[in-house]
Amino acid sequence: MTPEGAGSREWRDHWPSVLAAAIGMSFSTIYVYSAGGLTEPIEHEFGWSRAAIGSGITVLTVTGSLLGPALGAAVDRYGSRRIAIPGVLAFCLAFAALSLTGRSIWSWWGLWFALALCGVGIKPSVWTAAIAGLFTRSRGLALATTLCGASLGSIFTPLLTAWLVAHYGWRGAFLGLPVVVGAIGFPIIVLGFHGPSDKQRRGKALGAPVQAAPALTGATMREAILSRRFAALLIGAMAFSLFAIGLIVSLIPIFSSHGIPRTTGAEISATIGVTAIVGRLLTGLLLDRFEPRLISALAMLTPVGTLALLLAMPGSVPAGFVAVLLMGLSLGAEVDAVAFLTGHYFGLRHYGMLFGTINSGLSLSTGAAPLLAGFIYDRWGSYDPMLIGAIPLCLLSAGLMASLGSFPHPNAQRSME
Repeated sequence: MTPEGAGSREWRDHWPSVLAAAIGMSFSTIYVYSAGGLTEPIEHEFGWSRAAIGSGITVLTVTGSLLGPALGAAVDRYGSRRIAIPGVLAFCLAFAALSLTGRSIWSWWGLWFALALCGVGIKPSVWTAAIAGLFTRSRGLALATTLCGASLGSIFTPLLTAWLVAHYGWRGAFLGLPVVVGAIGFPIIVLGFHGPSDKQRRGKALGAPVQAAPALTGATMREAILSRRFAALLIGAMAFSLFAIGLIVSLIPIFSSHGIPRTTGAEISATIGVTAIVGRLLTGLLLDRFEPRLISALAMLTPVGTLALLLAMPGSVPAGFVAVLLMGLSLGAEVDAVAFLTGHYFGLRHYGMLFGTINSGLSLSTGAAPLLAGFIYDRWGSYDPMLIGAIPLCLLSAGLMASLGSFPHPNAQRSME
């Protein structure tokens, strides 16, 4: 069978898992894309600083980062489905509980800590580990399609949040978001999401003949963790995530501070999902066909244009649209590219654990980003210092991706043949 034919067969066999995994990814980004629409209403009610409000996400992501390696090991051992299904239910319940926040900042932190514990089962490593194990020839596109779920979240979450806040207040938004998303997404995940080990168990339960899965090969944990490439992947992804998430959660407040109405800012922010889907799919296709480290570097370099536009033309709605659309082309590059490159350089033998560890680093950056963005605004009354500081972080990320080298670990090659 030709490589093209093998890729087509992979899609025929496994497209339901990709669709379900994409839906699952949209759950894992709700708290990020709703933050911009919830910050100001909460600030007005409680008088908390924006840094204090952003610290809720910090609590979640720091806690999640500590659990990331253990989650990856659990995925490697038990399979993704057994973790994802209860994880989605727990996340929805814990997110709705944020509506119970009281005037004490400790109640805010406590509820975000509970969300961190309940939401660990829907982290990106759960979805990507399953898809990476199902696809070989078309792995880049399959992972990109899965991660488009996050872009899907960036389209509807800001608009749905703004509508819920306008009609039911911020507490109603915390309740309504998981209800709407859960009612649509959970049945699709239950019916469609299966990783390689899940498909084997399902076949045995139905009494169908099941072909033994090939042994997964790749670098040992020690080889991978201590390698220069792993350090470059981790640091590059964290640097990109720090400025990307800081920018995303601050988009609506940035536009507001430039004199653009909140509703218009929400509409502009929602367009980021359109180009994010195009950018992710295009990146996935290119990763399958060209030098993946250079494609990854290019994706991480693109947001320099966004930062330049926001700094050069504040208050311009057309410039805001272009800036957001440009950002969308590279949105999630730290997850898309690193999810692919982890398997490319280290194989699938310990994929869940390795990507889970990298995702822990991403969680730390994701948690620090809103706190840092809020601190910058509280200190200087402007987001411009954040935009200026993001430029060197963007250049660092692109440089580290480009420095990875052309040849993967010898035992990783099997997964690409």
